Amino acid sequence: MKISLEWISEFVDISDKEPGLLADDLTMIGLEIEGIEEVDGDTILEISVTPNRPDCLSHVGVAREIAALYARDLVFPDTGVAESGSPVEAMTSIEVEDPEGCPRYSGRVLEGVTIGPSPEKVSRRLESLGVRSINNVVDATNYVLMELGQPLHAFDYHRLAENRIVIRKALSGEVLVTLDGQERKLDPEDLLICDGLGSIALAGIMGGENSEVQEDTTDLLLESACFDPVTIRKTSKKLGLSTEASYRFERGTDPEGTLLAVNRLARLINKWAGGSVCAGAVDVHPRVEGERTVPFRMGRIRELLGVEISEDNVVSILNRLALEPGKGKKNEWSVTVPGFRRDIDREEDVIEEVARHFGYQRIPVTMPAGKTVPVAINYREKLLGQTRSILEGMGYSEAITYSFIDKAHLSDLGLTGGPDPVKLMNPLSEEMEVMRTSLLPGLLSTVQFNANRRMEDVRLYEIGSVFIPCTSCEISLERARICGVMTGLRGTKTWYRGMEESDFFDIKGAVEGLLEGLGIRDVSFQEVEMPYLQPGQSGWVMVGERSAGPLGTLHPKIREKYGIKGWAGCFELELDVLEEETRAVRSYTSIPRYPEVLRDLALLVPPGVSSRDIETAIRESGKNLSAIQLFDLYDGKGIPEGHRSLAYSLAFRSNERTLTDEEVDVDLSNIVKTLKTKLGVKVR
Repeated sequence: MKISLEWISEFVDISDKEPGLLADDLTMIGLEIEGIEEVDGDTILEISVTPNRPDCLSHVGVAREIAALYARDLVFPDTGVAESGSPVEAMTSIEVEDPEGCPRYSGRVLEGVTIGPSPEKVSRRLESLGVRSINNVVDATNYVLMELGQPLHAFDYHRLAENRIVIRKALSGEVLVTLDGQERKLDPEDLLICDGLGSIALAGIMGGENSEVQEDTTDLLLESACFDPVTIRKTSKKLGLSTEASYRFERGTDPEGTLLAVNRLARLINKWAGGSVCAGAVDVHPRVEGERTVPFRMGRIRELLGVEISEDNVVSILNRLALEPGKGKKNEWSVTVPGFRRDIDREEDVIEEVARHFGYQRIPVTMPAGKTVPVAINYREKLLGQTRSILEGMGYSEAITYSFIDKAHLSDLGLTGGPDPVKLMNPLSEEMEVMRTSLLPGLLSTVQFNANRRMEDVRLYEIGSVFIPCTSCEISLERARICGVMTGLRGTKTWYRGMEESDFFDIKGAVEGLLEGLGIRDVSFQEVEMPYLQPGQSGWVMVGERSAGPLGTLHPKIREKYGIKGWAGCFELELDVLEEETRAVRSYTSIPRYPEVLRDLALLVPPGVSSRDIETAIRESGKNLSAIQLFDLYDGKGIPEGHRSLAYSLAFRSNERTLTDEEVDVDLSNIVKTLKTKLGVKVR
């Protein structure tokens, strides 16, 4: 926001203030000065105005702050109007069909104006602030905008059908050509200003071509309105159209300022373009805001700021800011908040105003005092800490990706078969239009980013939320997951080890290592096909009888899509499943006192029988079996086609005595019999 000190001086005396000192003082009260420049003998300040202070987006607003800062009088611009024309009620009418979108709309009519250049002083001021001078009428609207912060618009009166104004929501598919010549397709969320037949302006953003002021314009209808900030923001963002008007309406304008602004505008146009001002103003106020009061406590000011400020000083500061403090019963205080202060609605806001004008630099620096109380660590946080430690110990690095993604990524992975993902109403871009239903797209995009920079050996994990659409719920289901991606080599090439590319068993081993590190023992894997995983190298992680999530080798098409040249694998686990399992009560047994007896068992396995099936059968039939380990796989010469040879190491142990060879042989015989009967597996 650019401010002219020459212009400011019309509202508050700053003749004794050097621009640099004034800039420092304004910065200290929250109006940060980003630059100072000299333009045609005038000093221009570039002010960074925070979004919660729309009242400072004008010269009068900044002058009000300066007047409060230096305890000086504020002179308000003259809004008096010399009325000499026809009664305004006979000239026009205003109808507000959407009071939520437009709580107030004020208008005036001028007759017999002459369109021409603005006075040299006006043109120079506008140009120094970066506003192009057009003609005396348009310049007047911009002048009042910069002066009072109230956006305004001037319509050619005779180009308005039925010479009246209607404020309504747009019809679905309705089209308006705005002043920039662009055709805007609208929807029912957009607010329009219309005449008796159709739309003439995009409310709060830009006027339409069909009613703009032209060189032959003689009569004007002046508009000054207050629009709902959310409505204007949504339309501006959707259309990619931001203007000086929308910038202010999005942050909130003063509904009490519309009539003052349109009177000021009528006065200036009458002065610069001649003509006559019709008697009276049309002022439609369908949604009256009412008086706003905010209570505060004098003692709370000291508690928050850590400094004693006298009651008289507090009252003086608040009065200078037009907040009108008043003392009630039992020493209770409150302020009456003017319409231009949209940011004040609670006690802390009032105290902040006192702090700003008392001076932050006057508040002493003190060390906080208090006692720390030990707090038990949240179980979920403890689990996440263990998870991070385990994965990082295996060489994985944590990544944090956006919760909103491009829907195309879900389609590429085949994850769009159910209800549509949650769509953002106001996405940052098309690449961030929906809430993620999986952590995998974000991690794969990160892998692609690394691959494009020749970083092909990557191990990443992310712990975050996914948002599952639910047709029977009011909102989506939010679930926490752990996702990991691994690409490239198993380890760094050295003099004693060559370049070994990772494979399915590396990603499976990572999951097994994670679950074992968390103390989860009852883990198994079921073969399953996923659209983004390679058939035959994918599975579902089972924790007890519950499914925890998929893992496996990425499908070649997915690897190609994300620019991954070699092998890549991934896993995605439900955190809730892991947490419930780790919370389960565990039983412990003492260290065995008796030795194990070992046996090796080589089996000829027919097609369709998995190692998991064999291990399950062995555990069920081995009475004294304590451990089982697959140590060999062979399917070469001497093995029938389709068959495999699997060799297992079996350990037998009793907690009561040392087992004899005869007892172990009985167990082994039962195991062999069960394998042959149930699975058709033979001993080699």
